[in-house]
Amino acid sequence: MNMDSTYSGAYGRLRVSKSDFLSESLIEQLIQKDPDDFMKLLSTTSYRKEIDALSQLYPYPDIVEVVLNAHMMRMIKNAEFALPPAAKDFVVAYLSKWPIDNIKTILSSKVLGYSVENTETFLTVQRGIPVGLFAGLVTREDYAKMIEQKDVEGVVNLLVKYGYGTILLKFVDEVKKSNDISTMVLALDTYYYSRLLQSFKFYNGDEGPMLAYVKGMIDIRNVMTVIKGISFGYKSVKDYIINGGSMPENKLMEMASKEIAALKPDMPFKVDDAFERYKGDDFTAYFESALKRELYKKYLKVFDSLALSIESIVGFIIRSEIERDELRAIWLSKLYKISKERMEGMRILKYVV
Repeated sequence: MNMDSTYSGAYGRLRVSKSDFLSESLIEQLIQKDPDDFMKLLSTTSYRKEIDALSQLYPYPDIVEVVLNAHMMRMIKNAEFALPPAAKDFVVAYLSKWPIDNIKTILSSKVLGYSVENTETFLTVQRGIPVGLFAGLVTREDYAKMIEQKDVEGVVNLLVKYGYGTILLKFVDEVKKSNDISTMVLALDTYYYSRLLQSFKFYNGDEGPMLAYVKGMIDIRNVMTVIKGISFGYKSVKDYIINGGSMPENKLMEMASKEIAALKPDMPFKVDDAFERYKGDDFTAYFESALKRELYKKYLKVFDSLALSIESIVGFIIRSEIERDELRAIWLSKLYKISKERMEGMRILKYVV
């Protein structure tokens, strides 16, 4: 085994940063607060830095979304310091999920006709610095230019220098005719997961759980494609399956021919609670939350136990993402008066930490 001592620098920094994660008791307090008091309580935590920096720039309620995204990006940035060269390609590939999500948001805004202001609020960026944690990722300035474009073609043309545009160019004419960006979304997802798998390398010799985690991510993405296809009555989802997971394509196609209620024995994780919730409320996001919860439960503690490793760095990033998703779910449930039962079905953090 070939241990890189530079992992110790990242590990030491992340140990300190972990104190900024919210406790379960504080999250429970946030759940009980009215929308007007949500930010007040959050300002007593490490989120105060983002609240102070951004509160004069964004109106309520947009400021909450912006603060949650910016705080997560600041936490993730801590994972970049002292990153061993051998781990860089994989971590950069993993983090490209955020530029890709932002690109999807901007493309969607063009076909839906959303305003510049509404689009900018939902981008996951760290305010005040370029969004890319490493050179080569999309800058905040280019996001601004993309948002100002009048159509999808303008956005794609701006993305050519980052590589994403080259992937999307062949779909521009199709999107113009159909006003449907699903083929672009699939192309971005395929690129993301193939790049992630290609960048993975055994370095210390203990990275097996990380590879298994990535395959689990792909399995969840494919299973959700199947579930959404059944829910929306799509005749075939074969063209939307991503390669590289643990579940073979023929298994997924067999699942696609069934009713959702019959999928329980085929799932990659035991998520009986999601099926029970779905019976009374046909909300497919229950399955995605439950599957992610089980994936995190299986691997996060393993990652944390491998202190001087790529797993410890990516595990910290994942923990930051989970907290953001949890707080966002709580906040949106308050803002849009979503039922407590549905919000509880979306929670993950309390089950995995």
